[in-house]
Amino acid sequence: MSKKRVSIQLDGRSYVVITEDDEEYVRDIAEEVSQSLLKASCSAKNLDVRDCAILVALDYCDDCQKERRRNKDLVEKADQIVRHTNELNRKCTDYKEKLTDAMNENTRLSKRIRALEEQLRVLNKENERLKKFEPKKTDAEKLFEKTVQEKHAERLMGYVPMEQGSLFDDEFLQPEKHSQLSGKKKKKHGKH
Repeated sequence: MSKKRVSIQLDGRSYVVITEDDEEYVRDIAEEVSQSLLKASCSAKNLDVRDCAILVALDYCDDCQKERRRNKDLVEKADQIVRHTNELNRKCTDYKEKLTDAMNENTRLSKRIRALEEQLRVLNKENERLKKFEPKKTDAEKLFEKTVQEKHAERLMGYVPMEQGSLFDDEFLQPEKHSQLSGKKKKKHGKH
């Protein structure tokens, strides 16, 4: 950008400024300085133009220093935000990878479930088909199975079969026969 000469008025005096900035911008700055000089001369009536200019310059330098500090603080905060954003982006990438892995696992498990459901459907169909060919049990076979199950249950529960006698049986009426029977039983026991 080329430099140009801009003519301005400050406190009734003309000045030429050589600058690369826009002419409108330079005149706005000159107007602001004029207003500051006017305020300074009104606030302290016994100051000359030079003293007022020094006060205005001090004011501008103070504002400039404060703006630099504020700018530095903002830059530091921006750096912190950038670092924090980078960390969040890294975590976001990690979570995306974990989510992708979880979605892939979910897809794999869904396919496995469908395969198992299909296998179960086929096995149920085969089971139904085989049930049609299973021979029907007769009442006698069912009764026999029930009796076998009852005997088995009695053995598990410790059931001991006992003989019941009656006073009217021949054995009890004829004691000698009873003694012969018990003797025979003793002999049987003796053989064992």
